[in-house]
Amino acid sequence: MQQEASGMPLNRKPRIQGLDSIRFICAVWVAMCHHLDPPILTLVPEGPLAGKLFHGVYNNIWNGPAAVIVFFVISGFCIHYPFAGNNKSPHLLEFYTRRSLRILVPLLAILSVAMFTGTNLSHFNTGILWSLVCELIYYAIYPALLTLRLRHRSWLPALAVSFFASLWLASTNPGAGNYPSFGFGLNWLLGLPCWLLGCQLAEWVSRSDCAQREKIGNIWKWRLGVLFAAWVASAMRFHTPIGYPWTLNFFGILATCWLLQEIIHRETKAPSKRLETAGLASYTLYLIHVPAHDFVYNLSKAHFTDMNPWLYWILSMLVLFGSCILFYLIIEKPSHLLARHLGGQIRKRALNG
Repeated sequence: MQQEASGMPLNRKPRIQGLDSIRFICAVWVAMCHHLDPPILTLVPEGPLAGKLFHGVYNNIWNGPAAVIVFFVISGFCIHYPFAGNNKSPHLLEFYTRRSLRILVPLLAILSVAMFTGTNLSHFNTGILWSLVCELIYYAIYPALLTLRLRHRSWLPALAVSFFASLWLASTNPGAGNYPSFGFGLNWLLGLPCWLLGCQLAEWVSRSDCAQREKIGNIWKWRLGVLFAAWVASAMRFHTPIGYPWTLNFFGILATCWLLQEIIHRETKAPSKRLETAGLASYTLYLIHVPAHDFVYNLSKAHFTDMNPWLYWILSMLVLFGSCILFYLIIEKPSHLLARHLGGQIRKRALNG
């Protein structure tokens, strides 16, 4: 996880361990949700009652929209953390330059890749593009939101208003099942409470050393609890009239509490270095899993009509993670360096001007 450097207090850690690992796991979760999960169900007949139960449980495990909610919370945390606990605001030109380049350069590149692989671009609208539009809007309005936070000395007023606004929006289409059911113009309003929860999380973490905070229960109880809550939300989405617009913002509250416990946990126990390294490419994985899936699907349909499902899945994983590594090294990492360089130049000119 990379935080904006400007405004960071000298005694503040510039990097929070463990969040990159969580972002990677969430990106994998989204990919599995979008038809890249292992074909375990082929091993269990659906006929007997036990088989039906297993199919029902497994089909709701890969809750990609819940993983996106965790992304929103982490995003709000990363953006606000450098400014939490102080009265500073970002330099606007530097802030907008850095954030827009980091998200738009890889996005434009992946759209080119998608056209090359024959991906149906409508998959991006319902699969990943909606959340990226939300992120861009959150970046755009963050300075104004930060001004309100400094005026009221708390995120609670903005959080309360955003939660009521999200409930109102959900009520305009009460039968909507999917989270992005309100178009690019309003989806961001539904997800705003979760992003602001990340800003509030940054305030909690910035107030004191997390190592001095009390751990509330075993970390694996929190992890399993969040996984179970995501499973329940998925089961409600597909087996009751209550869809994601009604449940996932409340899931976001639980996810925020869990992330706080993860941050406390990582103060005394270092995360896996491999997972942290993989997490650097989580945005790439999030972007590329749709064209990777469609490429393998079109390839198998044209040349391997009777491919074993496990061989198909293994091929999908090889294409997915191989293309992810290449895209990160060629596109995403250079875009980060470019954003950092241009942001630094803007800051220098502002200081010298």
